[in-house]
This record gives sequence, structure tokens and C-alpha cells, in this order.
Amino acid sequence: MADRGSRGFRGSMHDENSISRRNVLAATGAAGIIGAAGCLSDNGDEELDIPEYDGEEVTVEYSTAPLFGDVEDQIQEALRDAGLHENIEVDVSTGVWGADDQEDQYNQILQAGQSTPDIMLTNFAYTSSFAPRGWLVDLNEALPEEKLDELEDDYHQEMVDSMRYDGGLYGVPQFVDIPAILYRKDYVENAGYDPEGENWATEPMSWEEFGDIVSDSVEANDVDHGYTTTLDQRTVGHQTGYEKVVTMGGNYFGDMENQHGPVGDRPVTIDEEPVIDALRLLRTFMYGSDDEHAIDGMTGDILPSEALGWDTQPSQESFAAGEAVFHRNWSYAIADFASEDAFGEDIGLMPFPYGVSEDEAEYEGTGGTNATLGGWHLSLNPNSEKLPAAVELLKVMTSDEFYLDIFEITGSTPPKPELFGSEQAEEVPVMSRYLETLQLQSENQWVHPINAVWDSQSSSIAEEFHACLNQEKSPQAAVEAAQADVETIESEEAQ
Repeated sequence: MADRGSRGFRGSMHDENSISRRNVLAATGAAGIIGAAGCLSDNGDEELDIPEYDGEEVTVEYSTAPLFGDVEDQIQEALRDAGLHENIEVDVSTGVWGADDQEDQYNQILQAGQSTPDIMLTNFAYTSSFAPRGWLVDLNEALPEEKLDELEDDYHQEMVDSMRYDGGLYGVPQFVDIPAILYRKDYVENAGYDPEGENWATEPMSWEEFGDIVSDSVEANDVDHGYTTTLDQRTVGHQTGYEKVVTMGGNYFGDMENQHGPVGDRPVTIDEEPVIDALRLLRTFMYGSDDEHAIDGMTGDILPSEALGWDTQPSQESFAAGEAVFHRNWSYAIADFASEDAFGEDIGLMPFPYGVSEDEAEYEGTGGTNATLGGWHLSLNPNSEKLPAAVELLKVMTSDEFYLDIFEITGSTPPKPELFGSEQAEEVPVMSRYLETLQLQSENQWVHPINAVWDSQSSSIAEEFHACLNQEKSPQAAVEAAQADVETIESEEAQ
């Protein structure tokens, strides 16, 4: 919920040679989503005419997550330092932390046509539901051309493009979340490994090598868990399990360019060997060589089966207690684990291991180190009575100064690649130690499908994956069932 320059992304949503990024999601079409989500609101057919802010005294309500609300005083100071107009006051309101719960809250607010909050922290998962209903301001009509050009040229393009819909732009990045593998340097050194000498920070390893290292480290340190991650039904199909699929060279819809559609006119590739291999990999990691579907010769029994019931918070508890060696989490969590009050410089960070190289991968944009996209955006409420001031606030909150300040305050990673190399970023306590890994992993991120059918499809995939990992179904049976469900949903939507 990130390219380090203009190098672009594997599996991006755009073809720079033929189409503007501002129209990149138009191919998904609004009609199918409107049919599933409901009719357009009155705002959907109107073009907002937002005048320039005239300097009047005004208070703008900013709805955000506890991550920012907990440091409100520092956020307020950072806004002033970044140039917020002296007559604009910001009322920071915090709600829930979690994309699904936050979406439910915004659903109630926007469906009721409430005028506040004026500016909202949003997730790209909301785009296909909110945009066709006219529930968010199209920022192509609100931001100056200079800012729109900057979004196309200087930002993490997967992040920007994830908020495009049918030619509109409905959010700008506040921060990108980059998943990676945290580990205990002291534990792996006790097992005889030299992570710095072997350059684990920027040289991705294979899953096979990873399994050996984890197993050796558990034995050398007598800890409870080797590798922890979330694999509950909310995450296994569209996030952590999906990451394994992509690093094995597979995908649910062939090449990454098919992620978002056209629904009903794209390949469904779930029942193929890379997906089966990803499930076998996880079965091996959970149950070891005794599992009948384990990968021959691969070290296993390093991932607790309890992970099948873990969301993010439970997944990190044993790592936080010093009872796990490796742990998958988002970049926002690094600062807590690597602070002086926790494990300090004993925390290392590595990019995701891989099953096959990019050259060996079945589909374009897959293979090699690869991680799902995370992060949050800023969107405007079309019912706001203070849109001119809200636009001013939005411009300040997407300035380099503010991005770097919140990186320092919260550990939230800037969505502009060039900022990773800035002097301020390199001086940020704790997080500056991990910039190389974060930069590499951010260049290898992809986003799950953004369309009207993804929720139902991912639910079917998750159900089958979960059954497989619970040893209730074989990998082959699980992918065949998921393939059939997803194909049915595709065909029904295309009718």
C-alpha cells in the first residue's frame, strides 16, 4: 500500500510508447464496475470547478490513520515547515487502521454525501468502487499541470497508476509500503553466515538457499520459529501467497499487463505449474519433507502452520519477542524493530527470495525478487465545502519537504524515487540503514488487479489456497478449483 528514477516497473499498468499514464486504466471500463457497484452519484456526471484558494481563514479536516494521528504535533509542524498557508488550520481526525475497515467507514461517509472529512487517506483497493460512483474528486481537474506532470515523471508509477480509473486520477501517493524480509543478523551470524559479506541487502537469494539458512539459524539459536509471515484467508490469495506465485514465475492472469483487464478477455493462468510450485513451496516450508507434495531436496519445516490464522499483527509477535529469525513485513514496521529500544543494528533487511529468474519466468513481469505493492494515497471529498483550501493542503502534503519529514517521523517510505538518494533521507535515524534494500525491492513491486471482480476472485483463490496449505487439498486440486471459479466470474462479468 518504487522505481528509483525513470527506469520504470516490471508489470506496470502502462505502455509508455503508446498511451498516456493518465488514461492507462481506461481499458478496464467504468460500465462493468458501475453495474456491480451501483449507479453513479450526482457528482459522477459533474465537473467540479475549484477556484484558487483566496487566503481566507479555514479549517480543513484530514482523515488519517493512527500512524499519523499518534504524531499529530509533529505532522502539524511538518506541514508549516513545508509551506502550508498560515490561514489554513488542519483538524487531524483518526479512524481505524486497516484497508477494509477504513473502506467501510468511507463508504458510510461518502454515500451519505457528508462534506467532511475534506481530505482522506485512501487505499488503491477503493478505486474501482469509489471512482465510478463519483465519490472522489478527479485530481486531473483539481491539481495544476505542473503537479500532474510531476506525478507522471517523478513518482513511483505503480503507486500513481493504481489510483487511475477510466482516465481519471483519484488519489496521489502519501507513502509507498515496500514489503521485504527482516531478519536477525546476530542469529544468522551464530549459524556461521556473513550477511554483509555475502551482500544479502541487495543480492536476492533463491528460496532454496533461504530455506537452508533459516533452518541452520533456528538450530544454532534454539528459537521457536524460522520464518514468519501472514497467511490467513485475507492475505494468502492476494498478498503473501500471491508474492510466492510471482517469485516462482507465475501469475493469475498471464503477463502483468493483464492484471486489471479486460475482464473476460484475458487469460486465466491459475492452474499452471508456477502456481502449483508456489503452493508446494509453502507446504514444504510448513511441513517439511514429510508432506506428500513437498519439493524434493528443499529444506522445510521453517514456517509455523499457525501462520494460516495470522494477519499482520499476530504474524510479527514471535519476531518481536526474539523467537523468530526471519519475518516478512512492510517497510513501515522496520523502524520499530530496528530502533535502539528494540533490536537496533541486529536487524537486517533483504529483498524477497525467488524461485526462478526473470529470464526463466513464464510471464512478463514475474520471476526474480518480487513483492506486492502497498501504501496509501490522499484523496479529496467531492462534497467538501472547502475544496480550494483542501487542494492547497494536498499540494503541501505531496511536497518533497513533507515526504521526507514523514519518512523521518514515521518511517513511511517516500513515493518519489529520487528522495531515497537525498541528503535528508540518508541522515534519517534507523531507516537510512536500509535504503539500498528498500530501493531495490521497490523497483520490483506489482499491484493486484484493480477492477470490480477482484474481490470475489481473490476470495475464491484464497479459499482454495488455504485448503491446500491446511493439507485438505492437493496443490493440483486447489488450483483447478480456483481456475474454474475465476473463469466463471470472468465469463459472467463479460456477458
